[in-house]
Amino acid sequence: MTVTASTSPKRIAVLIEQKFEDMEFQVPVTALRTAGEDVVVLGSCLKDEYKGKRGKVMVKPDGTTSESRAQDFDAVIIPGGKAPDKMRLNPNTVLFIKDAMAEDKLIAAVCHGPQLLIEADLLQGKQVTGFRAIRKDLENAGATYIDEPVVIDKNLITSRKPSDLPIFTAAILTHLGHGADLPQPDNPAIEWWHYGQQWNGLNKGEIVEGLGLALRDEQNTLQAFESYAQRISDQHVRSHLNQVCSSKRDHVQMLKKRLNKLVEPDYWDRFGMSTDTEPKQGEQSRDELALMRQALGDLQTAVVDAYSLSSKLTDPASAEILTQIEKDSSQQEQRLAQLYQAKLGTDT
Repeated sequence: MTVTASTSPKRIAVLIEQKFEDMEFQVPVTALRTAGEDVVVLGSCLKDEYKGKRGKVMVKPDGTTSESRAQDFDAVIIPGGKAPDKMRLNPNTVLFIKDAMAEDKLIAAVCHGPQLLIEADLLQGKQVTGFRAIRKDLENAGATYIDEPVVIDKNLITSRKPSDLPIFTAAILTHLGHGADLPQPDNPAIEWWHYGQQWNGLNKGEIVEGLGLALRDEQNTLQAFESYAQRISDQHVRSHLNQVCSSKRDHVQMLKKRLNKLVEPDYWDRFGMSTDTEPKQGEQSRDELALMRQALGDLQTAVVDAYSLSSKLTDPASAEILTQIEKDSSQQEQRLAQLYQAKLGTDT
């Protein structure tokens, strides 16, 4: 798993601004330095100390984009978070990335990182990915958006979010000549969290803790919806609630299956989480609109919690499950909202 150090180090510029995504800086920088590459952090002011948006990483820059020349580097990396929106306001940084593209340097951007490329008018005709919130921005800039962990278009590498970081970083290292030590970025059989852990991402214990929290949340939501379905008389609403229950059972099984690949068998006893949890009865209510509103709140919480957790894990396989939970819960929330509004209209 160790990446062989380069015999002739390449010079890599990592762009930074306040509120960068901590791991999107930390993981590739750790991997590149471990591989023997010369990493140079470039900000907008030498006197500044840059703080990650999660408060875990503080960085002093080695230089600034105003004094640096793109031709002196082999690659440029753009972490995400809130930093790219600040980078795009700095004309020196925009000019630097334009020059890097003109010099055919490797450019790697993750999450919101492509915002800087939009500002520099560099995405026309390119295939890219990025954080889903900027998908329309990327398309409006002339790019073709592809929803994959990593998209490579010649010298441009883009990625979506922290969970993709092990694959994103492996793609960068491969481009820089370390491919013999790494699996192919599109290999789905690889347990990529091993690489994330090695490169200063989350460790296995933290991933297991996150998945365990998600499992408890889905079990609790399932129990609640089984109770709601028993207490609702409206057939259309009850049918939908039962569909939610079926979906939540699938989520529970997916999470258990993933956890079983990461934990020892006694995990379930040590954490007091039976693999066959019996449903609990929720609080009783005769007001069906109140029950539906409560169910809406449960689904909204499921959406937010799954999104929040998936954006932190440096494990693509686990994040994919959480993203599916978020997507399913969001669709179920929308359908239940329609049923709630329809019932609200008939009851008033």
